[in-house]
Amino acid sequence: MNIATALFIADYVCRVILAGRVIMSRRPVPATLAWLMVLLVPVPWVGVVCYAIVGEIRPGRGRVARQESITRELVSEASVLWRARGQDWGEECEPYRHLADLATLVGDLPPLRGNLVSLFAGSAGMIDSLVRDIDAARSHCHLLYYIWMDHSAGERVAEALVRARGRGVACRVLADAVGSKAFLGGALTSRLRRAGVEVVAALPVSAARALAARLDVRNHRKIAVIDGWIAYTGSQNITDERFGYHPIRRAGPWIDASARIEGPAAQALALVLLRDWALETGRAEHADTWLPERAVPGAGSLVQVVPSGPGASRATIRDVVVSALFAAREEVLLTTPYFVPDEATKEALIGAALRGVRVSVVVPKRSDGMIVGAAGRSHLSELLAAGVRVYRHRPGLLHAKTLTVDSDVAMIGSANIDMRSFYINYEVTLFVYDSDVASQVRLLQTGYMEESDEIDEAEWTRRPIWTRALENTARLLTPVL
Repeated sequence: MNIATALFIADYVCRVILAGRVIMSRRPVPATLAWLMVLLVPVPWVGVVCYAIVGEIRPGRGRVARQESITRELVSEASVLWRARGQDWGEECEPYRHLADLATLVGDLPPLRGNLVSLFAGSAGMIDSLVRDIDAARSHCHLLYYIWMDHSAGERVAEALVRARGRGVACRVLADAVGSKAFLGGALTSRLRRAGVEVVAALPVSAARALAARLDVRNHRKIAVIDGWIAYTGSQNITDERFGYHPIRRAGPWIDASARIEGPAAQALALVLLRDWALETGRAEHADTWLPERAVPGAGSLVQVVPSGPGASRATIRDVVVSALFAAREEVLLTTPYFVPDEATKEALIGAALRGVRVSVVVPKRSDGMIVGAAGRSHLSELLAAGVRVYRHRPGLLHAKTLTVDSDVAMIGSANIDMRSFYINYEVTLFVYDSDVASQVRLLQTGYMEESDEIDEAEWTRRPIWTRALENTARLLTPVL
């Protein structure tokens, strides 16, 4: 038997074994069919290699076990502190108790009352505010970001951390090893470390790690916590709006939405960050070290922090989103830069529209991902036919990830409406059970709609057949994008 024949037989055997694994893993049917299609690609070893790299969500068994252990300890300690301090919630979100209970199941963290929430509709205001809060810090500044620019906004925040460290403030930075590669390997990180700021890479990429974990599982969270009482999260990285601008594809500038929280929910965000820090450094810490006792305001919003990511639990942030859509009675407004829904999410949107709920979806007119953008557009015809209003935002890459339901509940965070955010990446989302804050988020969303072109269903169906064919082909990859 020559080498070519041996390789052909090995490729065939591997495909059969992997096909059996896909079928027996009881994934959603679309994902199963998509992977079987990949394994049938008539080019030797292509399907096998693709499956080996991204076929399974593998953060690493050891990591999952450590994550569960750290979570149990931190949440148990924090829950005792919150109850003793009267910071946990009572009956404030009773109409949405089912949603809060499901979100607690997904992320382990309960709703917390007494929070002051401020919104930022862009990068400049958020970065300015973050720098001011770091400059006023007295105890600690902990930051976790997917992308950290090595200049501009990144320099401003880094210099604020250097100043804080000079005052004796404990400063930590956790940045994703892929999203922040230039920052972690550059002069700015060296400057921070020389000043005494701890900088650690999240989910480092290496050949050794590739044997045990899927390398494209990324920490996509955006969190900053100052003194255990002020925090930021949302879609905004440590970047300015010009980051990622593509003049040829004309995608950009980035348009983000973030929230500043002052209150107990900042401590919930601190727990998410501390868990990730412990996973990367091996240094577990007690919750009470970083959760100071503060007087809870009599007024304020009920806020729930929902971290999500691959692990032992079957529940995902997708489940919470779908539950929120089914709870809608009057209106749903959704904005997302990457709209590649699974069937459950799409059917929840369609079902809401068919029962008379006003459903609007806002996406960028131009995407920075060609395949993802095409796959997303392939879903729009079904939404339009059901009465969902779809808007394509003109000014830039709308990066805000927001959802409002009946102007009562608002969602803002790092998760997109796609399979990667739902099942692969580590994300964090805020649910705010407060009509005032939900109305502010809704105002932000309607502003995006005013800057958009609404899709006309009749015109959309007249698109060239080759365009629809390409989009529908990209759609076949939706479960594996």
